[in-house]
Amino acid sequence: MHAAVRPIPSIGAALLGAVLWFSSPSAQRAQPATPDGPAYPLLLAGEEGTAVLAALSDRHAYVPGQLLVKFRDGFASADQARALSVLRASGRTSTRWIGDTLLVHAAAEPNAEIAAAILARQPEIAWAQPNYILKTSVTPNDTAYSRQWNLNLINMPAAWDISRGGSSSVIVAVVDTGITTVSTSFPFTLWNGTSLTSVNIPYGTNPDISPSRVLEGRDFIFWNGPVLDMVGHGSHVAGTVLQETNNTLGFAGVAYASRLMPVKVCVGSWELQIARGALNQPGFVDPDAGGCTTSALVNGIRYAADNGAKVINLSLGGPGQSPALLDALRYAVGRGVFVAMAVGNEFDEGNPVEYPAGYGPEIEGAMAVAAVGRSRRRSYYSNTGAHVEIAAPGGDFRDGGADGVVFQVTVDTRDSDPRAGITAPRFDRYAGFGTQGTSMAAPHIAGVAALLVAQGITSPAAIEAALKQLATDLGSPGRDDDFGHGLVDARAVLRGLGVAR
Repeated sequence: MHAAVRPIPSIGAALLGAVLWFSSPSAQRAQPATPDGPAYPLLLAGEEGTAVLAALSDRHAYVPGQLLVKFRDGFASADQARALSVLRASGRTSTRWIGDTLLVHAAAEPNAEIAAAILARQPEIAWAQPNYILKTSVTPNDTAYSRQWNLNLINMPAAWDISRGGSSSVIVAVVDTGITTVSTSFPFTLWNGTSLTSVNIPYGTNPDISPSRVLEGRDFIFWNGPVLDMVGHGSHVAGTVLQETNNTLGFAGVAYASRLMPVKVCVGSWELQIARGALNQPGFVDPDAGGCTTSALVNGIRYAADNGAKVINLSLGGPGQSPALLDALRYAVGRGVFVAMAVGNEFDEGNPVEYPAGYGPEIEGAMAVAAVGRSRRRSYYSNTGAHVEIAAPGGDFRDGGADGVVFQVTVDTRDSDPRAGITAPRFDRYAGFGTQGTSMAAPHIAGVAALLVAQGITSPAAIEAALKQLATDLGSPGRDDDFGHGLVDARAVLRGLGVAR
């Protein structure tokens, strides 16, 4: 018998949040750009990427012709090739490994669901799935710690008396739309309504997170250059985890001494617009287009686990099980990484089980996080179910109006709203925005986990057990489907583990 060859996973992931406008943009100085054309190769413009670009632009459920495949142990490369030969022979087929999962691009097999079912019947194959895509779900709605009721709700001020923001030795990976890591301009070709033209687009780093605390990170979906956030979701999520605190600027973050690893696995309409311009394709992209492929997400999780992250935040998800994603979560936790996962915002749309959060009960050290409002009631949108493990503040405008959402400093999306007629965006200005969603709840758990790691509680399973045991019970006595084991209590969990000063 021969050793199995490594395969690649992929499942789409939708962002879970709704944005509410706030105020006071903070400008960042941008350096002038140099030559025309993208400064780095665009992943969305390559052979594999153009299929992703088309699928995201057309809002498909998966990338046509792309599959994630895992082989059973004991089969050599020749056996694996034989299993793949059941796919239609005509047309070009390419493959790429992501960990031990194989990403297969077979243009002649556009129906990935049928192709996956055919492959799954082969004796050499453990599982096969489409490269799913789930859409971003950001719905616009409308500087000051006083507005951060969410941190008081989980006893953060008292927790900071025990652990002052954690430690710079702890790295938290935010696997999301990215967090901008450079202050500069890049030239891109964009459609202005009548022609394709070169535009210098300015980008800036978040003024409320010190650059010394932000690692280089990695982009797995847009290009081979520095990580850029053109949506604002990743920046908002990162702010809750570790935004600067006690610096007289903006808002506070839970684990404000920790370091940030930005991992980009999701794109919005502007990344798609830029990729279309690079391919000389005229026309505007649907402002709601975008999302995350499973392949990018699995790549991002494995990258974070392999490069020093001790906590991963996944404020994304979507319906449909994904064995590729389950394998990636097990890989990360097996390497000592705690994972916080948003349960989803679709309670009023059928309350589906969303993944990766649906896998929470299967993995000790990966937790499914529900959302509550400022009155400790379940946020109206927050999904429920047997997989819910813990709750955290996610905001709820029905519970407090504009002041009932979660505020952080993030990219000022008023500078890039295509619905306002903007054809040349900018991403170098920041503002305080209020947002609601389980996307906002999960980073509270990631931040508290980072504080525990800083205190020497490094086992993901031990972190999960402590969070559950010392949560404030809500709803029905004991664990329930709305709140799991209850609302996280940062002070109680730190004191309960014997780390109080």
